[in-house]
Amino acid sequence: MIAALIRHAEISKDRNVLVLLLLLGSYLGMLVAGVFGMFWAFIAALAGSYFSDIYLHKHEPDLIKFLGKLKWGLSIRVLVRELAVLVALRGIGGVDGEEFVVVFLGFVAVHALRLAYTFLCMFIKRRRALPVRVRNLDLSKLKMPEPPPERAFKGYERKLLYLDTSVIIGGLATDHTGIIGFSVLGVAVAVTLAVVGILMLLPTVNACRKVPSHERTFKILNEQVAKYQPEVVLYFSYAAGARDSAYQVNMWLDTLARLGRRPLIVLREVTTLRFLAYTPLPVVCLPKADDLSLLELPEVRVILYPANAGKNVHMLRIAEAKHVFIGHGDSDKLASSNRVSKVYDEIWTAGEAGEDRYQRLRGTIPSSAVVRVGRPQLHAVETVGPRPREHMTTVMYAPTWEGWTADPFHTSLVLMGVKIVRMLLNQPDPVRVIYKPHPLTGKRSAEATRAHRKIVEMLEADNARRDKLAGANTGKALARGDKKLSELEARMGKLKAWTVVGVYGVWDKDRAALAKPPKENWDALQDEWHQTFWESRGGDRHQVVTGQLPSLYSCYNESDLMISDISSVVSDFVASEKPYAVSNPSDMDPELFKQLNPAASAAYILGPACDELLQCVDAAKMAGTDRLADHRAILKRYLLGDGDSMVRFNDAVNSLFARGITEFPPGDIAEPILANPFTRGRTVMHDETMPIRVIRQLPSSMQQYF
Repeated sequence: MIAALIRHAEISKDRNVLVLLLLLGSYLGMLVAGVFGMFWAFIAALAGSYFSDIYLHKHEPDLIKFLGKLKWGLSIRVLVRELAVLVALRGIGGVDGEEFVVVFLGFVAVHALRLAYTFLCMFIKRRRALPVRVRNLDLSKLKMPEPPPERAFKGYERKLLYLDTSVIIGGLATDHTGIIGFSVLGVAVAVTLAVVGILMLLPTVNACRKVPSHERTFKILNEQVAKYQPEVVLYFSYAAGARDSAYQVNMWLDTLARLGRRPLIVLREVTTLRFLAYTPLPVVCLPKADDLSLLELPEVRVILYPANAGKNVHMLRIAEAKHVFIGHGDSDKLASSNRVSKVYDEIWTAGEAGEDRYQRLRGTIPSSAVVRVGRPQLHAVETVGPRPREHMTTVMYAPTWEGWTADPFHTSLVLMGVKIVRMLLNQPDPVRVIYKPHPLTGKRSAEATRAHRKIVEMLEADNARRDKLAGANTGKALARGDKKLSELEARMGKLKAWTVVGVYGVWDKDRAALAKPPKENWDALQDEWHQTFWESRGGDRHQVVTGQLPSLYSCYNESDLMISDISSVVSDFVASEKPYAVSNPSDMDPELFKQLNPAASAAYILGPACDELLQCVDAAKMAGTDRLADHRAILKRYLLGDGDSMVRFNDAVNSLFARGITEFPPGDIAEPILANPFTRGRTVMHDETMPIRVIRQLPSSMQQYF
């Protein structure tokens, strides 16, 4: 079990592995110390168990969940700790009679009250759990019960960890002093806290007895959606790793907000909703397929899909709409030319390169189904130009993840990543590195995790060296920058939080802050955040970027050169016309590599030995005048097309919407055609064997046949 836990903790820093070992060792230490009567050793092990549990709950929630899968969850740990206390009371001081009984009954009372407390919390949680989650839609008509007091409800699973603390302290105090009053006091404190917590929940429990029915919930939801009258839907599902895949839908939010028609975002995983970036657009999250079928979308004629996922079939059933695969980035990976895409009415690609990828499938996807719409997200990417004299050459390393297969050459991170970064740090002239790994890095490969951690350690060490040379002013600038970034993030968080107000209510402490919609502009806040971030970090500090901010395109703008793998970030970076390098970890012939991967045709190809890296860095210093500059300009048109991408994307939506409206005018529904061979093609008189009440339940378009 210990080996499995350590492997699971490899994505964490070394100190978290040490805390994990402390957690496991503390429980063994308590039992051993209790059996052999070592009082102070037992106290130390007990303190270690509490410290490690609290630390891991706060910093490593995924590891705590993994402990539960190994049958070492919270309840087991609490019971083992209490067992160790009882063993200690017997083994250390030979406590017997009344003292032992008081502590034992205290544990029994605590567990009984804990059971009641947990039941009430789960009752509230389930009763307040609507089948739908929304943003920017007012469901206040549902009149959901107000949330219970935050102190009594939020994080109630963790509160179970501390409820028996006073009983343990009282029992050990009695053991050390011989005064039974300490045990009684400890039990009284634990019971009182538990009873108070239960009493704080009771008003909410009573209010939760009456919650909106399933039918009423969807009636009000459909009323609000009907007021908005959506015409276009962005549908996203990615059940595996939804937390790390939210970027696939986030990249389209700004484009949809600038669309000429009314878009609605439909999600299937609650985790994706949690990590969805800010958007002023209405969002509906429906985890269950049956509930999705209750969402009424009578005017929607275009549905966009950023990812190929199994749950897409639940939306593809809508016959009145045109279904379009837009993907989450054009690349030369197989995912950008998947045969599964034939289920869609159209496939939208950035440029001619995307169309050519689908033609490789040899007729599986007709050319008429592929439409070039550009990449409207890339308006934020700045093109190459001269830099200030004091600017330090900046190289962005953005490896893709290891993929679902065992292909060792899918990513450069494992075989080449550490070598690339080490060589960049050892350049004759100083180079700044922006390291931005794929969000899914380490999901499948422990080797990728180790390489990632090594790169982070190298960059942090070099930053420390540079900060030391720069003096104390660097630390002060960082501190001022961090303070301002925190303030901006709080304002952004408040703006994002407002988009969900009106559904479940908010905690008392947030009511004043969210009483009125914040008068903030999201784009302005983001621009200020990015400006503050880059200015406070100076022009020579390396950056490790693993979150939503700073954005990918902001990193592009800061960089003079990008090193990456075969992925969509290469195609997007070409929009800047800056030099870029593509890794070739398999050491394939460079010319053949370019033929197989057209997005690399204007790149510097980086083999496993990284011998070409110095040439790449030299190209980065030439501000777009290196030998491949003309090739990149040609490739840009091939990959991304000409003209304003937002106009092209909007025109594609309007054209397909017009086709959908022509085929299914508003109010028209794609009803099934009768399959009876004796009645097809002619009107049939009323069949006396079919009750009238049944006929009246049929759609009006079918009643004519009876």
